Amino acid sequence: MATSIRLFKGAFGHVSVLNVESDFVTHAHPEAHIIVWIEGAAGRMTIGDGAVNLGAATAAAINPLEPHSHDLACEGRAGLFLAFYIDPAWARLRRGLPSGAPLFVEPTIPLEPWLHRAAASLLDQLCDDCGLDDLAPYEIERLIDSLFDAADEAHPRRLRGLGANAMLDHRIRKAIELMKGNVCERMSLDDVAREVGLSRPHFFALFKEQTSLTPNVYWNTLRMDEALRQLRSTQEPLISVACQLGFTTAGNFSRFFRDHAGVPPTLYREAARAGL
Repeated sequence: MATSIRLFKGAFGHVSVLNVESDFVTHAHPEAHIIVWIEGAAGRMTIGDGAVNLGAATAAAINPLEPHSHDLACEGRAGLFLAFYIDPAWARLRRGLPSGAPLFVEPTIPLEPWLHRAAASLLDQLCDDCGLDDLAPYEIERLIDSLFDAADEAHPRRLRGLGANAMLDHRIRKAIELMKGNVCERMSLDDVAREVGLSRPHFFALFKEQTSLTPNVYWNTLRMDEALRQLRSTQEPLISVACQLGFTTAGNFSRFFRDHAGVPPTLYREAARAGL
């Protein structure tokens, strides 16, 4: 459960201030993701095959469509986080990386004390209705640059690893297109497997091998992305958004959204409308 969320959008993507006290299920984002703990419960994140214990000296770094979950491990105690959702194309252009290159080599970003203080200062500005000015996008981008610098310094890149997963098996490409085309109708994964000419076990194994995600997690990623879009850009009632995404009740949709975003959809829509 979350008690608050604030959003600020820019060319880089968007940054959120989250005050949450419930765990996040395994999920993924189309964007790159950086999580900086500020205070309260920090918890442990599982990112791909690795784990990150968040704290003042360590932030989490997540590549686009990389599976991750978050266990706060402190029932009844909230944690305050600064969460960056970064457009991969923006980041690759800014960092001089080729298309398809991973943005992060490892899931950890070591934080010097000054860098953690800078993140905390930005959070204070985002939480202060009068704290933002015309320099805010520039300051946010500078902080993102510093976080990428810290990640690259701690984990140098090896060129041979860039873009290794850029080419997918044609059957998985077809499956992804089917999922995208039916995100609001939720055709069964058995149907998807049959359409691409694979048995269900072979389809699940190949999809995980090629994308590092299970088909269920990938499809839920698409559903969340569409849910966020509809909540930001339409005035549709919550039950209408839920039905369009294949949920039978608004309650089921709210639970799904909260498990993936840490906040209820109503709270997310309010924050998006606030224009922060």
